[in-house]
Amino acid sequence: MITVLVKFKISNELNLKTLKEKFIETSTLYVDVEGLLRKNYIADIEKGYAGGVYTFTKIEFAKKWFDEERIKWITERYSKPEITYFESPVIVDNEKNKIIS
Repeated sequence: MITVLVKFKISNELNLKTLKEKFIETSTLYVDVEGLLRKNYIADIEKGYAGGVYTFTKIEFAKKWFDEERIKWITERYSKPEITYFESPVIVDNEKNKIIS
């Protein structure tokens, strides 16, 4: 499994309510993305950052999703993202009561 952390600066004018509306507006983009198991939107309004934490089945799917076009889209919508890829050798899934490795 691959976890991708995406973080970008957000405008001081955005509050959590407005940011949540923007996130809901784009949430359907992530339905049926190849290899994507989960996306969590994240925000730290006080520090001026937002982004997402993604879980993909393989690095190839993650890198395919975060191509130049996607990075350009994020940059135009918010700001240039910082994208970090991590191996996730073990995942605890409490909803399914499973340990995935």
